[in-house]
Amino acid sequence: MIPIGVLAASLSALCYGVTPACARRSIRLLGFAWANVWRLVVALVVIGLLAVTVGRGLGDQAAAFALAGAVGFGLGGFAMFRALPLLGAPLASLVVETTAAIVAGALAWVWFADAVSLPYLVFSLIMLAGVVLGLLPYVRGAVRHPRLRAGLLFALVSALAQAFSGVLSRKALLAAQQVANARGAGVSVGKNFAFVFSAAFDRLAGGLVVALALVALAVVLRRRAAWARASLTPLSRGAEWGAVWTTPDPRVGRVLPDRPWFWVGINALFGPILGVTSMVWALQYLQPGVAQAIAALAPLIAIPSARWLEGYRPPRRFALGVVIAVAGLAGLALS
Repeated sequence: MIPIGVLAASLSALCYGVTPACARRSIRLLGFAWANVWRLVVALVVIGLLAVTVGRGLGDQAAAFALAGAVGFGLGGFAMFRALPLLGAPLASLVVETTAAIVAGALAWVWFADAVSLPYLVFSLIMLAGVVLGLLPYVRGAVRHPRLRAGLLFALVSALAQAFSGVLSRKALLAAQQVANARGAGVSVGKNFAFVFSAAFDRLAGGLVVALALVALAVVLRRRAAWARASLTPLSRGAEWGAVWTTPDPRVGRVLPDRPWFWVGINALFGPILGVTSMVWALQYLQPGVAQAIAALAPLIAIPSARWLEGYRPPRRFALGVVIAVAGLAGLALS
């Protein structure tokens, strides 16, 4: 039987694999800042309803989850949405997910002695090696954007924010577990999924506050630097901030609605609603570095969706990287 933590993190990776291409579509239509805000608003409404109906309060740990969301969703999401149009979905996901896995594992171990067992460490590294091998030929062969370094910097900021958010969430979950056990309430955070909705809601609330603040700052900076002309429509402004490596296939618009509400909704569903909630679920069972390593499979999953939506073609070694990464995931599930 597959361990629950591995299953939850795998579900998170599957969801994360869909979001980059969807995010790039919403960025083209709304701009990176507003695309990030609106996906959080949609997710906050949905998760809020679940938290009110079936969730459980987390006491003083709510502040920790709000801080984790402020850093991960607010700062990290903003940086990721800025990196996507500069790097493209595969490269941005590769940098963010692999870096976040390594940093999260080391940070949790140093901060509160949450160590990774040797088998889990080995299989996590195998997964990361598969991800790098599968995408490296594509990254080398891709056309370089003039602001590639800026894109890499934003991706690195997103990775560090995501790692800190995951580690803080893990620490808060463990603390909530101890409080529940001390009270003798018979409620286990690790076995009661209702806590996940409350934690996800607190994270989203903190992230939305920071995202709105960053939007306000971006508006001020844009006006001062004349980044956008008043005559630009939302669509043309999104295109100005959006695609840099590939031209969107016009046939996609005939298959799926090329409307902001559609792409924001899909991105919110597979990102903050399903993907992040699954990650919070996984963090109840797994060390943050291991959970992030499984989530790092998302770039491999993103390739097929990016190929369909944006014309990306998998590199020749893509299949080999997938095999190695899946082998590492299977090792985790069986160890």
